[in-house]
Amino acid sequence: MSYSGRCVVGSVILMLLVGIGAGIAIGYFLIPGKDDDSSDKTTVAPSGGSSAVKGYQEECEEQVKLAGTCEPPLPRYYIATRKSGNLTVDGRLNDDAWNNVPWTDDFVDIRGAPPMYPAPNKETRVKVIYDDTHIYVATRLTEDHVWATYTVKDSRVYQENAFEIFFDVDNSMSWYKEYEINALGTTWDLALSRAYMDGGDFTNWEGIGEKGVYTDGGVNNISNPSTFWSTEVSFPFTALNENTTRTHHTPRDGEVWFTIFARPEYQTQANQSTGQYEQVPGSDASWWSWSPIGAVNLHLPSKWGLLYFANQTTETMDDNQFRMAFPDWNVYYGLFHVFDVLQEFKAARGMFVSDEKLIHFDPFIANCYTGFEVKLTIEGFTANMAATSNPGRVGYIDQNRRVWFHQGK
Repeated sequence: MSYSGRCVVGSVILMLLVGIGAGIAIGYFLIPGKDDDSSDKTTVAPSGGSSAVKGYQEECEEQVKLAGTCEPPLPRYYIATRKSGNLTVDGRLNDDAWNNVPWTDDFVDIRGAPPMYPAPNKETRVKVIYDDTHIYVATRLTEDHVWATYTVKDSRVYQENAFEIFFDVDNSMSWYKEYEINALGTTWDLALSRAYMDGGDFTNWEGIGEKGVYTDGGVNNISNPSTFWSTEVSFPFTALNENTTRTHHTPRDGEVWFTIFARPEYQTQANQSTGQYEQVPGSDASWWSWSPIGAVNLHLPSKWGLLYFANQTTETMDDNQFRMAFPDWNVYYGLFHVFDVLQEFKAARGMFVSDEKLIHFDPFIANCYTGFEVKLTIEGFTANMAATSNPGRVGYIDQNRRVWFHQGK
């Protein structure tokens, strides 16, 4: 077992920088006339370097641990259960069908959870249930200023405060569906052939069954403020299946989808002359998501959370049980790592390569997978591997992030 090249080289470079920084700091304080009251905080450099070295050391330790356990970290996951009870899709979330259905964890900064990034200052939570023909999503968003102005369907709703849902129903990282809604009930539903950064684009998609929005006050009305808005939406499985390899309607017990829920939140202020809210000039959106993605980019399906379908009205499981229920996660994790490394190499060198002497995969790839290989193609590459725990199920990924599986090569 060995550390990846990036891990070793990065740690060595950072330790050298720390030594240089410390030498500069010592020499600085030996200059006559300088004392501890100096406003020039030269000690920041070695301190920051030490933190960076610690970060690389922790990364290396995680790599070694992963290579030993072959249990890659899980994203957030949620168990969607069978609908039980009546449901009117009006946004109020007060129907029997939602009773005893757990909320997701609170949303986090899309870049990462605390303490890496601060927790959002407004709460967002989601519930999901399903029946034979539809999936239902309920959301509650706390808000100081409920602000929305778009009223025309298929407007770019994300340019104001909104809620978004993404489903990849066949886990191929292609032809995933996106849905956006604002507090006025204006929606944009679309399908994406693949992520934009992978060369994809969107097409119009009509996938909404029913929708509803509720607020406890007015929308965009400073004389009748709201403290939250909530929304419900249903999607027919037939619409979600469009252009995918998924052909059945009702989810099978134990079926899993790559899924993300998100919220763009803009800074707003009251305009006393108009009696309405408006975006603070020059402010950017904060992006909050159910599962952290690691970048301000929702179009990274390989970084989404996981939605598990249980054929019961209640279901709970811990991480170990989830791993057993979705063993393909190990293969997905390995494929995504290989994809990222190959894409990083191309970004730096202008081409894909298959020679492992030129590229460095983390050590868990060698320890936890069998039959791993990268083949160059006219379009780019395909990579394949199987988990050592299930060598007969082989996963593949190509340069477009598209994933598929075969039983044996």
